[in-house]
Amino acid sequence: MSLRLFNTLTKRKEPFEPMTPGVVRMFVCGPTVYDFSHIGHAKTYTHFDFVARFLKNRGYDVTYVQNITDVDDKIIKRAAELGVAPRELSAQFEARYLEDMAALHNASVDTYERAHDHIDDIVAQVQALIDRGHAYRLDDGWYFDLSTFPDYGKLSGRTHVEAEDSVARIDEHAGKRNPGDFALWKARKPGEPYWDTPLGPGRPGWHIEDTAITEAVFGPQYDLHGGAVDLIFPHHEAEIAQQEAASGKVPLVRHWLHAGLLRVDGAKMAKSAGNFLTIRQALELADFRTLRYAFLSQHYRSSMEFNDVTLAHARAARRRVENFARLVDVRVAESPAALELVERTRERFYAHLEDDLDTPGAVAVLFEYIREQNRTGESPGPAALALLREVDGLFDAFDLEQPAGEDAYVEAELARRRELRAAWQFAEADKIRDDLRDRGIAIEDTADGTRWWYQNG
Repeated sequence: MSLRLFNTLTKRKEPFEPMTPGVVRMFVCGPTVYDFSHIGHAKTYTHFDFVARFLKNRGYDVTYVQNITDVDDKIIKRAAELGVAPRELSAQFEARYLEDMAALHNASVDTYERAHDHIDDIVAQVQALIDRGHAYRLDDGWYFDLSTFPDYGKLSGRTHVEAEDSVARIDEHAGKRNPGDFALWKARKPGEPYWDTPLGPGRPGWHIEDTAITEAVFGPQYDLHGGAVDLIFPHHEAEIAQQEAASGKVPLVRHWLHAGLLRVDGAKMAKSAGNFLTIRQALELADFRTLRYAFLSQHYRSSMEFNDVTLAHARAARRRVENFARLVDVRVAESPAALELVERTRERFYAHLEDDLDTPGAVAVLFEYIREQNRTGESPGPAALALLREVDGLFDAFDLEQPAGEDAYVEAELARRRELRAAWQFAEADKIRDDLRDRGIAIEDTADGTRWWYQNG
């Protein structure tokens, strides 16, 4: 089965066919660095980290680029509130963002491209739009003229901003030719950063930063563009208009992928609602593996509810896999049936992922394998471990390696507990049970002896 992805542009699943066979140029809209990144960012960027990992797993040569918006109205406003320079503020929160991505093990990005490093590219693209008759000048800068681009709306199916659009940034000016026209280059204002250019002193609009960066890095066309679903309109629509109008080449991108949004306790996350959660705060509630599992166990296009129940389910699921991994005995010579079960599981696992990255289906296959293997009564061996490691190479959500000496320590403590119980020293024996529980280890006394496993912690 070949990889098929849902393309937002065509509204259907399509075979993934990069422009150069075997080579993928992938761009994902990065953050505007004016504050700490939130848990919604974590979901989006973990999903696209998975996309890059999976493409590499399938043998593609992937170049994954993400932009950093470090020149923007929001940065300027926040910097003024804090009494610092905009460049200082953006550098500070860019560093925090990169720390957050490292903490989440989102390590697939090859290069981060900052807007302020591409001012010449931005000016060149705006000038191309002017030369081709797609831009006009007002007293506060240069605007894109939507009336010159009939294809505007082909990604989202609409052309007007609506109340529920969470990321709009359509610049207002009474002199605009069309209500949806957006700023390409903003004229200098007192107290704001600016560059002296042939367009006049000023700074870039938000939308133009991304297309100037991708044209500089990939050229006027490339393979895959990702981002959260709230960027489809107007941001990604504006990207298409800018680049296709400037270059005359269609399409800008072959495959558009959009990740669903995250809700906290049933509501859209917002500081005003009091449910805003930064990545750092989330990592205090759960470790990176639990967060990654929580995100990746949901389909990337689905919206997701984030709450204590979500985290509890993710922990429990993780522990099921990790406890199974503890049963692996690499000395076992697995039976032909066990080897066949591993291979059948691998095929079904990848079949789900090749069907629009169906991670929930792939996870279900993994748990079905664990159930079937446990029912055989055989100890899982090297093939089982290889399968688990292959899965974790994509998900990075399971701790398959226990600390050195951990098993020996637990077994020694259980032996001491048995001795204490045999001597009727139950209080001391119960203390060992409680101490193990505090280490995240559950025990159960059965007719066949004492079982132990890592509990949902």
